[in-house]
Amino acid sequence: MELTFSVTHTTKVGFAKSFADFAGSLGHDCCFLIDRSLESLAGSLPNDRLFYIDGEKEKDLNHVESCLEWLIDLNAGRRTTLVAVGGGATTDFAAFTASVYKRGMRLVLVPTTLLSAVDSSIGGKTAVNFVAKNTVGTFYPADEVVIMEEFFKTLTPQQVASGKAEIIKLALIKGGKLADMVFAADDLLSEEAITLAILGKYEIVSADFTDTLEKRIVLNWGHTFGHAIEIYYALPHGMAVAAGMVLVQEWAETVGAGEVFPAKELEKLLQKHGVKNDLQKYRDENKWRKFIMLDKKRNLDRISMVYLKKTGVPGIIYRNSNDILRDLEELR
Repeated sequence: MELTFSVTHTTKVGFAKSFADFAGSLGHDCCFLIDRSLESLAGSLPNDRLFYIDGEKEKDLNHVESCLEWLIDLNAGRRTTLVAVGGGATTDFAAFTASVYKRGMRLVLVPTTLLSAVDSSIGGKTAVNFVAKNTVGTFYPADEVVIMEEFFKTLTPQQVASGKAEIIKLALIKGGKLADMVFAADDLLSEEAITLAILGKYEIVSADFTDTLEKRIVLNWGHTFGHAIEIYYALPHGMAVAAGMVLVQEWAETVGAGEVFPAKELEKLLQKHGVKNDLQKYRDENKWRKFIMLDKKRNLDRISMVYLKKTGVPGIIYRNSNDILRDLEELR
């Protein structure tokens, strides 16, 4: 499939059988940025054209500088292809680096997690951590995203659940066939489900590529609480967002938002697909809540709280951050 984000940004998305076949099809003018946990993949690749990153631990400006120095030493040009292989932290880092090197070099992403395949690799947002998570970034879609289901077979149950949570989020925001698959408890690891999730995210992103029209913001469902939980508990992103989705539905019910997709129904739906969180812990524990103030969707002291009214219909409540913290006391 081909996703056209703007006149200058088009991303080709496809599936490949194996990394060996994919690597063998590449031309000579390319270099590889690989998650350190995947060093075994690099056996047939030239050592001088490899750069390793240790996921979220090294997703920062210091390592961007090291990567840029490496690209300069390689004499890489704008038409040189940077191939990134790894999860969301790796693809975020690679995309940011590619976007700033000589004002943009060719970029191919090979997501190795389900979450990255349907989320961070699609939509063109790049980021590195500075003071807080993802505070420095650009908009720079990859030229190509190559999905290899062989990587998904190596994921832990929690990593699979993290990716499924993102698919469920997209399905309930968009409605349609993917939502039907979610309610029917169909296989969300299938090529059909992954393709529908990618197309669902693309449809939202393409209407608001630079996130300025409050259309793309609906993808933030679960993120205000989820990011705070992720930071405090070091929980995988998808699992934290899943917790945030349920909690924001409870919050919307508490503040009287009108029509709200029932939080208990959402929790049961997530559990049906193996996405299980200790929600009572997050209700009782206060310490994660201070991180709500780091929400990127905050405008001065107002936060755009995305919730789900019903399948296919998201909503937004604008609320003062201190009021949100007081509201959360009622969930305890």
